Amino acid sequence: MRIESLNLANFRCYESFSLELPAGLSVFQGPNASGKTSLLEAIMLLVTGRSPRTNWSREMIRWGTQQAQVQGVFVRRDERRDEVQVTLSLSDRAEVEKASLLNGAAPDSVAQLLQRLPVVIFEPEDLQLVKGGSSERRRFMNLALSGLRPLYLDDLLRYRRALRQRNELLKQTWRGRASGEDLAPWTAQLVRTGAQLMADREWLLQQLAPRAGLLYAELSGDAEQLELTYRPRVEAEEGGLPERMQAFYEALEETEEMDLRRGATQVGPHRDELVVRLGGQRARDFGSQGQQRTAALSLKLAQAQLLAAGREESPLVLLDDCLSELDDDRQRHVLELVGQFDQILLTTAAEPPVRAEGHVVRL
Repeated sequence: MRIESLNLANFRCYESFSLELPAGLSVFQGPNASGKTSLLEAIMLLVTGRSPRTNWSREMIRWGTQQAQVQGVFVRRDERRDEVQVTLSLSDRAEVEKASLLNGAAPDSVAQLLQRLPVVIFEPEDLQLVKGGSSERRRFMNLALSGLRPLYLDDLLRYRRALRQRNELLKQTWRGRASGEDLAPWTAQLVRTGAQLMADREWLLQQLAPRAGLLYAELSGDAEQLELTYRPRVEAEEGGLPERMQAFYEALEETEEMDLRRGATQVGPHRDELVVRLGGQRARDFGSQGQQRTAALSLKLAQAQLLAAGREESPLVLLDDCLSELDDDRQRHVLELVGQFDQILLTTAAEPPVRAEGHVVRL
């Protein structure tokens, strides 16, 4: 898949901006604060309905204006075209209202866009995939699976709702305002959806780990081995969903008293971990900055490969300033590896040491 055209109105620093993009590699080159990253942000807004840079939508509306609009046309390998438009409007109460259109009609859900328009982005902040807390790696698994499995996002949203309701009832039960009967239906939903999330995450790591290991070896020149391990907070014996559900129920029974005291559920997919090791040691604690960045990039490129294999549709790959801290050899390897995808958009503040052969947009 590729994006054929991008049009912005009052988005970030752009009053009006239009761009036609070819297949293959396009390089957005310009100094800091020239709007390079904003172009990738606009594409992610179209596909996911949100910004990867901020949770405050007001920041995306150009200062002094009341409305921003982003429009893009995506073309798939079978030449089917999708036009997506997102409008951000500032209300009288200084709140931002967002409206999305897919081919002129409101999409059924965010999941519909994620399934229809596969995109993978690598940003400087993705270093936190390796050196940050476990929530960063859970977020990565959630995003990867949302693009691969149509029902994953629905299960995740149901799980989060059940978790919120259960935690609130735990607090009320501890104060004598609720009972176990009130907890039971939310616990049941938590277990059903949680067991499916854990099964999906285990499948993801089985597919992702070998790809990421090979990519890291290519990028690092076989300097050390990258290993990914899924560590669920609920351990289950070999088996299917019934076995996972039973294990989850038993884990909740074991932590019931602590759950009540703390007013929070102690076990479940919301506490899962994805362990990243380099040369047998945790990359978070022992990896250098360069090793951690290469590991994070390997994870994202492995996600893109998995999307391409599972969907028979090349994802659009967005690389935001990913070459700046890599040596010449690793830069060359990155550019060779991303060449397997239909379209790659790369930002850089200066001419990269390894010249990128492709369409260059100077900002």
